[in-house]
Amino acid sequence: MIKREGHIPMILKFSSLLIMGTSACLPLLVDAHHSMSEFDRNVLVEVEGVISRISWKNPHVLLEVTSIGETGTVLTWNLEGSAVSAQRRHGLTSDEMSVGDMVRVAGSPSTRRDQYLQVHHVLLANGTELLVGRIREPRWSNTVIGAESWVADAAKIAAARGNGIFRVWSQGTRAWYFADLLGPPNYKVNESAAAMAAKWDDIADNPLIECVAPGMPALMGNPYPMEFVQVGEDIELRFEEFDVVRTIHVGGEFPDLANVEPSHHGYSVGHWEGETLVVDTFRVSWPYFDRVGVLQTENVMINERFTAEDNGNRLGYVLTVDEPAALAEPFVWDAYFIWKPGEEVGRYECTLEEWASTENTL
Repeated sequence: MIKREGHIPMILKFSSLLIMGTSACLPLLVDAHHSMSEFDRNVLVEVEGVISRISWKNPHVLLEVTSIGETGTVLTWNLEGSAVSAQRRHGLTSDEMSVGDMVRVAGSPSTRRDQYLQVHHVLLANGTELLVGRIREPRWSNTVIGAESWVADAAKIAAARGNGIFRVWSQGTRAWYFADLLGPPNYKVNESAAAMAAKWDDIADNPLIECVAPGMPALMGNPYPMEFVQVGEDIELRFEEFDVVRTIHVGGEFPDLANVEPSHHGYSVGHWEGETLVVDTFRVSWPYFDRVGVLQTENVMINERFTAEDNGNRLGYVLTVDEPAALAEPFVWDAYFIWKPGEEVGRYECTLEEWASTENTL
């Protein structure tokens, strides 16, 4: 049954409804690992059925819901939620749902895969609503899990004073490579790079879906915490996303770059200018400037400036990328990260799809 209405009617047991014209309640939010252009936010789908499979893993929580259509046909819906790392920070764990649970779900449909949703809401039979996507407002219930937000601890703020950049930082500015969803991208690519990017397939070409960690500079747009740690004379920048560790060489002589093996994150050399850590990165073998298909070469040069600001509550960040093979002009991203007292860099442990069950429960 298809409803072309601006409101969402009640759903009969095991029914599947397609509701048109509800884009106003779906903000343009994006996931870390897709451009999400696959999903149509002008359409909202509600499905009621039984959870037949669960995969509670990074990079995405995956659910399978089996329902019965109006003609009695068994329908299998695949649902993609946000990462486990995001769920954990909003107080939601895998303990809240199990294979065999009767649920109602709502999400944005894929334009490329049949019966595939980017799921935002899961309503359990006991009336509890789980916010498994990026929307923090409930849809159906006053009993909600997943709406928690971070609350700063004044004692922890005072205890960490004076640490400069050496603490855990969380994303403050949304990554530059998703700007196209809200308007024109704020970087200019040349004609050949634009032609290659136009061929990018978010599903077939995206290495992050296969648990391959992004390289530089795209790594710096990640949505999860990172931490600066002093290791001897050098500095390690440890990321939760894909459990990546970048080494910034501060002590010692500058090497002959011709003898440095290219790597996804390149070779980074840092020095201090007052309270600002300045980092130059070379020999990057990661083939993408962004996460949506703009290519780069091993000749890319990356400069970063990290400055603790606002009494240590904010990390100023300026990224400059010079890549003539792809960019019509050097790209500058003036961004910031924020300190959330008590936040930690957790384990990401990206895992390819592993279903809890393959049994059809209907």
